[in-house]
Amino acid sequence: MRRHRTFILMFSVLSVYSLLGVYLAYCQIIRGPQLTAQAVDMRSQRIELQEWARGEILDRNLFPLTGSESSLAIYCLTSRLKPDGGSDECGKLASILAPILGRKEAELEQQLAQAREQNTGWVRLAQNLDEQQQARINSLNDPALITVPINKRYRDDGFCAHIIGYLGGGENPGGVSGIEKAYDELLRRDPPQAQLVAVHDARGAAISGLMYKIRREQQDEKSAVVLTIDSGVQTLAEEAMNRWVKKGAVVVMDIHSKEILAMASRPTFDPYRAVANREPDSPLMNRALSLYYPGSLFKILTTCAALEEGITDTGEEFTCSGKYLMPDGFSFSCLRKAGHGRLTMAQAFAVSCNPVFIELGSRLGRNRLIDYVAKMHLADVSITGYPGQTASEININPGLRALANASLGQQGIRLTPVQLCSLLATIADDGSWSPPRLLSCTVDSRGEKHYPQEATREQVISPQTARTVQSLLEKVVREGTGSSAAFPEAQVAGKTGTSQTGALKENEQEILDTWFGGYFPAQNPRWAIVVMVEEGESGAVSAAPAFKEIAQGMVNSLGTRTN
Repeated sequence: MRRHRTFILMFSVLSVYSLLGVYLAYCQIIRGPQLTAQAVDMRSQRIELQEWARGEILDRNLFPLTGSESSLAIYCLTSRLKPDGGSDECGKLASILAPILGRKEAELEQQLAQAREQNTGWVRLAQNLDEQQQARINSLNDPALITVPINKRYRDDGFCAHIIGYLGGGENPGGVSGIEKAYDELLRRDPPQAQLVAVHDARGAAISGLMYKIRREQQDEKSAVVLTIDSGVQTLAEEAMNRWVKKGAVVVMDIHSKEILAMASRPTFDPYRAVANREPDSPLMNRALSLYYPGSLFKILTTCAALEEGITDTGEEFTCSGKYLMPDGFSFSCLRKAGHGRLTMAQAFAVSCNPVFIELGSRLGRNRLIDYVAKMHLADVSITGYPGQTASEININPGLRALANASLGQQGIRLTPVQLCSLLATIADDGSWSPPRLLSCTVDSRGEKHYPQEATREQVISPQTARTVQSLLEKVVREGTGSSAAFPEAQVAGKTGTSQTGALKENEQEILDTWFGGYFPAQNPRWAIVVMVEEGESGAVSAAPAFKEIAQGMVNSLGTRTN
């Protein structure tokens, strides 16, 4: 019994000392060395555990668009390199690591020597290590080398790359494109978010059990950029593009708030290799913000202007012979070479009959058509929270040929997919326009939120005209060229488009850009989507299937009720 009590007493004393040791270690790691300096002389080696000290970029639901993934990195604790080895020690280590890391030996040696000379204490040599590389490094049993998880800023698959942008070179790089560039000053940070801490005693020996601990410090800076992007919708858009769109763009917009929920461009790029990326297909180019001939999607504006001015109605009858003959003898052909015969204006819209829209354009005249481009803000490139967009190209030359081309969305008219998505959102919102929006808010270093100025809403066409065009867009999908965009879960309204580029393929065939723009549910509009496919066959074949896949995915995940 006495022996048992002695054992309990000894265990209690040991437990107290153990708890004291844990507490001292806790103080050292969590609360800093000052709290334990009187009790134990402890020193710590800190290593930052993120690629760059920058604020976060978040989606509308505060889901991180940056820093959402991690990879394995290798660090060298330069203070642990053998002191009597001199520069030869760096060379020896570089020769061992170069074949493992797939790096040049001379570069590694220079990096190690520079870190040692500057007395930084540590240097990150590589990241994205695989299990085999980690095993080979660990088998070296070198106390100067450690492998730890690191917080990556970007995804390797190029997700959201054109929106986020990328950074320049160096240890504290600045933004080169996208949100990284637009909000570079806000996103820059000095203190790290996380550190690796090695705790040592007064003699420099690591304390057993506390070799490497992650230390997270309270951040004074909490800067962030919150976008209107919805990660789920962005994923649907990018996955659909991977299947259907080799080169092109997708834009998804909330019809009432005009917030951009997704914006994607193909081909995409790896933000880690963007600086050196100069491929022929221009992957760094954000095609959602680039200028294209809109083709038949521009007929939506021509129709709005003609109806608003009262120069036609949906029941007016026309005759299509397969071409439109100009006074000078030049003719514009219809998509249907044999012609459509007698058809109403509503039927002409559904089958995208070129001669009818040339006739409407000639009735409007050049000046009135340009006026409606301005009135409906189709030439407005502003995106709330995303400055510096390329100006649109609205340059309709005098003359009937130029006016005919413009009425069909060809020569003289070049717009971005974002502008065309804004046009569809305006129609679906009964003629109410406000600028597209990409920024939800910013968060400054003190954690305070700042919201962009509320955009002014403007009634650019009458609700009656907008609803008439809505019924025409429904007819396109129900009976006309847009039937391949239809799906059973929701009724779709939309328009196909095929635009000539003037460029030729190797077989002398002209390269076409193809479009589908629409919104859904048609009877209670909630979302607008524009899909543009470079070098496509037609809007119905090349663009509509991507629209359908994205729209179906949104209905299945978000439902069809309005906000």
